[in-house]
Amino acid sequence: MIMRHIVLLAVLVLLVGCADEPVEESPLRPVRTLIVEASGVAGERELPGRLEAAANRRMSFRVAGQLEAFEVTVGERVEAGQRLARLEATDLRLQRDRARSALAGSQAAAANAEAEWQRARRLYEAGSVPARDLDAARAQVEASRAQRDGARDALALAERQLGFAHLEAPGDCRVANRPVEAGENVGAGQPVLVLACGDELEVRAALSEDLLGTLVAGAPVGVRLPLADLTLAGEVTEIGLPVDPRQATWPLRVRLLGLTEEVRDRLRPGMAAELTLPLGGPGSGIWVPMVAVQRDIDGHFVYVAEEKVAEPAEGDTSHGNRSREARVVRQAVTLGGRHGERLEVLAGLEPGQQLIVAGMSRLHDGMRVRLIDDRRADGEGAP
Repeated sequence: MIMRHIVLLAVLVLLVGCADEPVEESPLRPVRTLIVEASGVAGERELPGRLEAAANRRMSFRVAGQLEAFEVTVGERVEAGQRLARLEATDLRLQRDRARSALAGSQAAAANAEAEWQRARRLYEAGSVPARDLDAARAQVEASRAQRDGARDALALAERQLGFAHLEAPGDCRVANRPVEAGENVGAGQPVLVLACGDELEVRAALSEDLLGTLVAGAPVGVRLPLADLTLAGEVTEIGLPVDPRQATWPLRVRLLGLTEEVRDRLRPGMAAELTLPLGGPGSGIWVPMVAVQRDIDGHFVYVAEEKVAEPAEGDTSHGNRSREARVVRQAVTLGGRHGERLEVLAGLEPGQQLIVAGMSRLHDGMRVRLIDDRRADGEGAP
């Protein structure tokens, strides 16, 4: 009995000692918030591009060979029909000469066959040769005529191919680029010159997927040309399809409007350009980042922070360094449309609430957290 009382007394002493020890609280989880605002998603986006001629011509030879020489330089203006480049054409000239010789031989053979057939016909009419000899002479005439016609076509083809050894300008253009050098072997259809033709200029750029649904043909676009120190009006003329399926960008073409001769003389294809794209949104409302919206079996929801400023310790006069604490509140939301990386909230949020957008892992309703900062839902800092 005495031993039992001793054990109980020892336990009470230990409990009293533990109660005197301070209990360390676990640090509050930090979260980042945005101040919810009712606003539209209309805005602008800048997109880099490059000024190019609206009609670019990639000039190539229609026959293969060695590029002998260029007859124009980059930046030079050329007129319609002007000689641009030539191939080393010795082989083509030899083929033409051989075709000429073949034609001459076939013409002589056709003339001889014609004479033989005329002689055989006279002898047949005189009864000196049988009908089979006349038929053989006629067949020989027809074969020689076919050979002569084939040789004439071969000569025409050889002369045409020899003409393909020269490149001529299709119109009044400017030489923009020479992708190859003289002395290189080039294939048929391989571009050897790029010409910028015509007076129309346009800006070409790559449109990302998030901007694909915001622009249509005919939409106005602002164009800034830093090198020429010009700001011009533009218009979307074409939104193409990706050439490479691995590249998720769409070719965008913007035509420049209202160009005067003075402005046109200051512009050169290849200049850097900056496009200002208007991003019209579907009206006003509450739009929040997609990362802030979660979903479970009960539907879509967000976490908001109800802030409570901690009281300063006794003797602490550094009011500006108070820690900002808040309580997490789960709120169900009803979603509307989507615009880029933002979602429209039709119900469940009110302007002025602090929406938690980072540090949301392992949060739960009623949990105490520490606020890092808050910004507006449009991404700008709070005043």
